[in-house]
Amino acid sequence: MTVAGPDALAATDPTSPPHENAGSPTRAAAGHPSDGHQHRAARINLMSVSLGTAGLGGAWQAAATTHPAALPVSDALYVASGLIWLLLLAQYLRHGGTRWRHLRHDISHPAQGFALAYVPIIGILITGHFSRFGHEGARWAYAVLTVLAALIAARLLAHWLTGGLTSAVLHPGLLLPVSSAPFIASATASTLGLHAVAQGAFAVGMLYWLAFGTVILGALVTRGPLPAPARPALTVLAIPPATGGIAWIAAHRGVVDPVAHGFAGILLFTLLLLAFLGPDLRGRPFHPGLWVFSFPLAASSTFAIRLITGTHPRTQPALTWAVVAVATAGITALAAATAAYALRRTRGARR
Repeated sequence: MTVAGPDALAATDPTSPPHENAGSPTRAAAGHPSDGHQHRAARINLMSVSLGTAGLGGAWQAAATTHPAALPVSDALYVASGLIWLLLLAQYLRHGGTRWRHLRHDISHPAQGFALAYVPIIGILITGHFSRFGHEGARWAYAVLTVLAALIAARLLAHWLTGGLTSAVLHPGLLLPVSSAPFIASATASTLGLHAVAQGAFAVGMLYWLAFGTVILGALVTRGPLPAPARPALTVLAIPPATGGIAWIAAHRGVVDPVAHGFAGILLFTLLLLAFLGPDLRGRPFHPGLWVFSFPLAASSTFAIRLITGTHPRTQPALTWAVVAVATAGITALAAATAAYALRRTRGARR
C-alpha cells in the first residue's frame, strides 16, 4: 500500500466523522477548534493500519521463540508500522494537532476521541520490540509513551464521567484506551524488566475492562444493533482478552497457568461470537475502516502462539507456523484490498 494519499484512503471511509463545516468562511475566520478535524480524524483512523502491522510483527516475534528465522520478518513489519505511524502523526500535527484547543476538541469527540490512543499504543509496541538494541533508551521512551497513554485515557474518562458520553455512541472501540492500552503497557513493561509497572498497568486494564466491558455489552444488547458502518468495531471485543492474556504470560515469564487458560477461554468464546456475527461485520464494499479487523486478528494470533509455546505440545512448530500463516494471510489480504482501493480512488480523481 502506498501512503500516497491518506486523503484517497479516508475520503469515503464510512467510519470517519461527518463533515463539520470545517471549510466554512465563518469557522475559518473564527479559528473554530473543529477546523481541520475531519482531516485529523482521517489520519488517526488510518493508524489502525500501523497498529495492525505492528500486531502482525508481534505474532512473528512470538514465533521467533520457536523459529529464529521469524525475527527479521518481525523487525521489517515493525519498521513498516513505525514509518506509517510517523507519516500519519506528522500529517495529524500539520492539520492543527499541535494546538491544545484542537487536541481538546478531538479527544472530546464522541465518536472519534478514543482513537487518539492509537498514537501511544503503537509507540509502546515498537519500543518494546526494539528494546534489545538499547534497554535504557527504550525504558525512557516507554515512560514517555505510557504517561501519554495514561493522560489520554484519564482525559477521556473524565470527559465521559461528566456527561460527554451517552449510550447512543457506546461501542467496543472505547475499550482501546482504558483497557487494551494498559494491558499492552503491562506486557511491554515486563519485557523491559519493569515488573511493578507491569503489575500496576495490568490492574488498571482489568478494572476498566470489567467496568466498561460490562456497560458496553449491556448497551449493545438492550439498545439494538450498531449502525452498519460501526459494526466492524465489534471485533475490538477480542482485544482485551488477547492483550490481557499476553500481559499475564509476559509477567510470568512465559508460564501458562490457570489464569492464562481463563483468558484463552474468554478469547475463544469471543471469537466464536464474532464468527456468528461475521456477515454483519463486513456488510458492505471494502473501505479502509476494515483495518479495525487487523489488530484483533494479530493480537489473538500472538496470544495463541504464546499459549502454544508455554504448553510445549509435540506439534508446536507446525501449530506456530499455522497461526502465523493465518494472521499473515488475513492482513496481507487487507493490504492488497487497500492498495486496490487507493488505486481506484486515484484513477477516479484523475478522470
